[in-house]
Amino acid sequence: MAMGQAYAEWLTPREQRALAGGCDVLLDFIFDEFATTEEWDPESIAESALGSALPSRYLSRYTSGFLRRFTICITTVAWKLAQPTEYPLASVAEQLAAWAIIQYAKSFLDMEREREQLLGAEGGMPTPVRLKQADTEGDKEEAKEEDLELFLMAYFDNTDFLFLFDDAYDGIDTSPAGEITGMASLAFQDWFRPFSGDPAYVTHPFTWDEE
Repeated sequence: MAMGQAYAEWLTPREQRALAGGCDVLLDFIFDEFATTEEWDPESIAESALGSALPSRYLSRYTSGFLRRFTICITTVAWKLAQPTEYPLASVAEQLAAWAIIQYAKSFLDMEREREQLLGAEGGMPTPVRLKQADTEGDKEEAKEEDLELFLMAYFDNTDFLFLFDDAYDGIDTSPAGEITGMASLAFQDWFRPFSGDPAYVTHPFTWDEE
């Protein structure tokens, strides 16, 4: 299935494949971990695919119930990315889920480039392979390795959620700066709440119930 169809203006075919691959790998890891983990504790969560995708500041608050709700957000974001029209990210949890998918997509890109370089080296061709056909400055520019940066700028309305990964910005959403910029709540209890009552920002019903 194609991923990122609605964002084809900012995604190369390689990047679209990487998004699909990143989704597959991340979800495979998650479902395998749910099948093999008898009890979720801070240590097992920190070492899991889900734990690595979430802010470590809240590690003690992640429970098996929370992780299931977050997994639903990941599958919801994957579904949105597979649609031919744009569907906005509806909550902080969905933003975090999208960020996790993109990080796995970047890893997928890295592995694809390594395979190309290995094949190029074995075949006696210059590496990376794509650059051997870049005879003009424009070709070289086009042949640069994609890194999803254009997509990131187009996809996220804001990246305020990244403050959650830096303890130095704890509480910034309730600070004068946060109020002036209209920053959405980054409080843990609000992660699954929709940004707006607009129907476009509806979240998956499974995530509505509080633990």
